[in-house]
Parts: sequence; C-alpha cells; structure tokens
Amino acid sequence: MRDEGKTIYSISRINTMNTCNFEYYNTYIKKNRGISNCYGEVGSEMHDYIENVYRENITDTSDFNQKLHNKLLELEIMDLDFPSEVIKNSFVKDMDHFTKNFNKLDGSFTLEKMFVSQIGEYYLLGYIDAIQQLDEKINIIDWKTSSKFTGSKLEHAGRQLVIYKLGLESTSDIQINEIKWAMLKYINVCWKLKNGNIKKKMVNRGKLIKEMKNTFEKEMLNSGMDEIEVGMILMLAESNNSFKDLPKIISDKYWLQDCFVEYEATAEVIKEVEDYVVNTIEEIESKDIHNENEWKPLDFDKEGTFYCNTLCSHRKTCKFITQYNKENPFKKSF
Repeated sequence: MRDEGKTIYSISRINTMNTCNFEYYNTYIKKNRGISNCYGEVGSEMHDYIENVYRENITDTSDFNQKLHNKLLELEIMDLDFPSEVIKNSFVKDMDHFTKNFNKLDGSFTLEKMFVSQIGEYYLLGYIDAIQQLDEKINIIDWKTSSKFTGSKLEHAGRQLVIYKLGLESTSDIQINEIKWAMLKYINVCWKLKNGNIKKKMVNRGKLIKEMKNTFEKEMLNSGMDEIEVGMILMLAESNNSFKDLPKIISDKYWLQDCFVEYEATAEVIKEVEDYVVNTIEEIESKDIHNENEWKPLDFDKEGTFYCNTLCSHRKTCKFITQYNKENPFKKSF
C-alpha cells in the first residue's frame, strides 16, 4: 500500500494533530524523533512486563515491583522528571501497589494484534494491546497507567478503543463483546448491598485504605469493636496501605477487584469517531508541508502548558514553549 503511494495513518498520529499542529509537523513532516517522558517510560515498562506474563515468558512475577523501581531509578539518571514531587509520589504509590498485587486474567489472549482498516478513503494501522477470549466472549483490553478519564478526555481516549473494534471487526469475522481499559492506577473495592446488588468504589491504589477509611471505620464500630482499637488498626493499615491489615469483619464483607472501565461504542459514538478521523486527515492533507507557519502550536493560554512541558516529545526544542516559559517564568505547568 505504501509502495502505491498511500499514506497509512494511526489514531495516535491523528490525535497528535488535534493536540498540537506544530508537534505533528515536527514529528511526521520533519521526522524529528524527540524525547520520551516519564509517564511513557513507565507505561512501556509495565506494558512489556504484562505482555511477557501473558506470553508465558514470565511465570514468576515476584520481581515485578523491583522492575518498576529500577525503571524509576533509570528515569532519575535520564533526568526525565515528573511535574512535581507530590505528583510523582502519588503515581509511584499507585504503581507500587499494582506491581505487588498483580493478577493474571482468565481466558486466552492474542497480544499486540496488528490491523489495517479503512475509514472513508483513508487507511489506519493499529496494534491492539490484548484480545481476550473468555468463554464465548471476545474483549479488547488496553492497559493504561494514566489517570481515569472524565469529560472530553473520556471521548478522546475512547476513540482509540473504537478504532480497535472497527479495525478488528472489519478485517475478520470476529464480533467484539466489550472494549475496555485496564486502569492500573486504580482498584475497585466491592461489597454486597442488602438488596443483593454489588457495589463498587474505584479508588487510587496508593490511597486504598485512606479513601475507604470512613467506610471501614463505621463498619468496625457498628460491629461492636472498641474505638481505640479501631483507630490503631486503621492507622497501621493506612501506614502500610494494606487491605490485609484489616480485621475479618472487613475482609468477610469487602473484597478487591482489578479496575476495568468499559467504553460503549454506540452508533453515534462510531459515527463521531469516523468523522473525527476523516476530518483530521483532510485537515492534515490540506496543509502545505513546506510552510512551517501553517502548523500552529497549542494555545497555551487556553489549554495550559502541562502537555507541552511534560508530555510533548519536542518540549526541549520547541521554540514556542521555550519562548512562552521565558516570558512566563512563574506560571505552573501542571
């Protein structure tokens, strides 16, 4: 297809254009590689390890946590910083809990499945993290180390899952049951209500006990436990961030589940994604690749500078963010 002169896009390439035209120009027109970022580095490390577990190249996951901390040390040496120590500590605590409590999912898996599909007259290439076959159901799972998606970020992230579903279903006889993210930073605390329904609360892994403290405290006091004893137990559990430090009255009623967030691909959602892809590619192909001025940077005053200073692969060389930071030295980037 490339030999025939066709351009094959990807959803990440299309998203880059919608994030910052100038980053797209730098990356895909000028072919500048840029540099990685701390979130991408940790995400790749987690992804590669999980993939090797499902490929059965790794059968003992006791070194998973050490792999995480080795990568964090490597980031320090590479001078790939988090936006702040507070953000770093929160992220590390979440991932620390995940790597210490990793659970392999049931079912058979196809990993890093490549597809090329057509939307309108344009072609998209993608790699699906995991296709899970569980009983008669087939699910697409994308592992994420990012924070949970809300508002417009949910729609933005969901487009990738929809593209995966469309790509797989258009090039095979497979019908997808669920498309979902495995949110590695989070865990679900579950319990059964009086009506028999199961309630789930999504909490940060690194703040598991802290975010459930009031609920657990009320449960223990209602059971007749002494207030001082309850306080001491919760203080120890919160210090260790360990569900195992809680008494039987809690572990008998509450349990933990890995956190998955399903995205619903309705007809309206699919139409929006298809329009998004076509409109973006048309915008890309309408621009003059020889005129740098046509490729505008992100609007810092409207969008902020977190992306530019932390995530953009050209953050060290981009003339626009360099000038903005020089003129606004006291503005926070997060």
